[in-house]
Amino acid sequence: MTGGPGQGGGAQRDLRLNIGCGGKPRTGWVNVDKFPSGQEDLVGDICAGLDLPDGCAREILLDNVIEHLDSIPDAMAELHRLLAPGGRLEILTPHYSSAASWRDPTHVSHLGFFSLDYFCSGHRANYTGDFRFEMAEKHLSFGGNLLGLIGRGLFALWPDKWEKRWAFMFRASTLRVVMTKPTASAEPTPG
Repeated sequence: MTGGPGQGGGAQRDLRLNIGCGGKPRTGWVNVDKFPSGQEDLVGDICAGLDLPDGCAREILLDNVIEHLDSIPDAMAELHRLLAPGGRLEILTPHYSSAASWRDPTHVSHLGFFSLDYFCSGHRANYTGDFRFEMAEKHLSFGGNLLGLIGRGLFALWPDKWEKRWAFMFRASTLRVVMTKPTASAEPTPG
């Protein structure tokens, strides 16, 4: 799309971005995809940066997108730049123990329950950039069969042990993570 949102005129500061919309555009959202299909409002690559102003989005959704990205740290930095202070980022992806994570040959990354913690305040990682999100919620879903029920129970008791020892025996399906961008006064200062 030429002359996309945030270009010319007054820049919007209240956008809802559906990044990697593919064949799932959302009404009332700016649908963004790297590959033109006619269903997107804006063509762009989240890893390379989008032609949108800083802090323009109050909400960003990546629905089964992050596992396809070449550089999750670059994408997270760009998402942080686009998100307004207090804004909400929701990410859905197959858990690495799910067959869906491995079935698609275009999946570049396979993420676990703790993977996105690296981009959040309080995490010890210092190589993911000078930005941080706040973790608002995380949820891991399991199938409804007996193995899924056992996995859900083990995960509820010992999430770290389940992921290290039992994830491929009692498989999860979808990881849902919601993060927020701290307000300016709550941002950690680099250095």
